[in-house]
Amino acid sequence: MDDDGGLVKRAKGGDLRAAEELFSRHQSGAYTAALRLLGEKADAEDVTQDALVKAYTRLSDLAEGASFGGWLRRIAVNLSLNALRRRGILRFEPLEGLGGGGDEEAAPREFIDDRQQTPEDEALNAALRDEVERLIRRLPAEQRVAVVLRDMYGYDVAEIAELQRCGLSAAKMRIKRGRAHLRRLLSEAPKPELVAV
Repeated sequence: MDDDGGLVKRAKGGDLRAAEELFSRHQSGAYTAALRLLGEKADAEDVTQDALVKAYTRLSDLAEGASFGGWLRRIAVNLSLNALRRRGILRFEPLEGLGGGGDEEAAPREFIDDRQQTPEDEALNAALRDEVERLIRRLPAEQRVAVVLRDMYGYDVAEIAELQRCGLSAAKMRIKRGRAHLRRLLSEAPKPELVAV
């Protein structure tokens, strides 16, 4: 099986099978990003299809050695944000300086610890991941986008501010409020349990 770099090179040369293999490998990542941002399956499916078409037609723009999966996901993120903007779901503030300064948010955290786990731990963690995904969709759009970009995809605050067309302080506040809202929703949600078989 070819690595992504080899497939990209072949796809850029017109090999349709290589392009199909690339899209098959990475479309679920693009779909997941779109679903997390948009919250609706049908919308996420539409954005994913648009992202695949855009990636195929702009494949020559992908820098040599760059991650195809990350590039495709970034396209899906941008298309998702555009969809939210068109619907007026995201409100924008005037751009402030996007330079550094101030306290940067902490690095992205994993929701679940990756230490050695028992099958029971893995089952509970899978249930918790599913619950977190469900609850993230309940966040207001501005908070959902900020939390997903920061905590799930590792975007820095300046990138989030640029993508949401708001100032750094507004981006930080959206992350902070989104995290607090998500914690509140998690604390109110019933805790997943294993059912003995």
